[in-house]
Amino acid sequence: MKTKAVIIDDEQPICDEIEYLLGRHPDIEVCAKFTTCVDAIIYILEKKPDLVFLDVNIPGMSGLEMAQKLSSMNRPPYIVFITAYPEHAIDAFATPAVGYITKPVTEEKLTSALTKVRSLSSKTIIEKSAQIAKVCVLAGGKIVPVNKKDIVFIYVKDKDVYVRTRTGEFSAMLTLQEFDNLLTEANFLRIHRQYIVNLDEILEIAPWFHGSYLVRMNDANKQEVPVSRNRVKNLKIALGLK
Repeated sequence: MKTKAVIIDDEQPICDEIEYLLGRHPDIEVCAKFTTCVDAIIYILEKKPDLVFLDVNIPGMSGLEMAQKLSSMNRPPYIVFITAYPEHAIDAFATPAVGYITKPVTEEKLTSALTKVRSLSSKTIIEKSAQIAKVCVLAGGKIVPVNKKDIVFIYVKDKDVYVRTRTGEFSAMLTLQEFDNLLTEANFLRIHRQYIVNLDEILEIAPWFHGSYLVRMNDANKQEVPVSRNRVKNLKIALGLK
């Protein structure tokens, strides 16, 4: 799932340059650019993006004022300030900002700020997933909650994602990567780019081609699932094998 970003700077060329640099980061999607805070805050309150790159010194409502207003949201976006004035740093960090970049914006500065945002985002996902006992799937046109412990494995076929339990198979409402982020418990492991398995539901492991393996799962079909060679080590570690 991509991080949706908004760029706000009173100079349009700077907005465009930041968008260009963010284009080198495939997990970031620029969904809007603004040259005033007034227009931007209306959009942000409605669309609720994940990340805001915000110039401090904007005529009218300043970036600092806007950041304070955004802090009242239930789930405020991450804010990275961008400014030509280093002396604004102290005031900026009195707001909910997570980063501060001085102009000119470079690839190195931007990457450093994004690394911090990704780290904070991962911690949030883990904290949330620890509180979630079920995932929702589709069955007969209805949304059905499934206990995470009942999942045998999850897989992708023809770009669609399916959840397999001991009793059936269901269409998923999340991408495989979203499941990978959500299922942080030790008994779930991504063993292939198309498969996540519940380690507690593995019946047996058999050698396959070129140093890879097949695992037989405990669903109704006793499905054999491939293990990618580059993930064999992780599987052995998770199962206590040498």
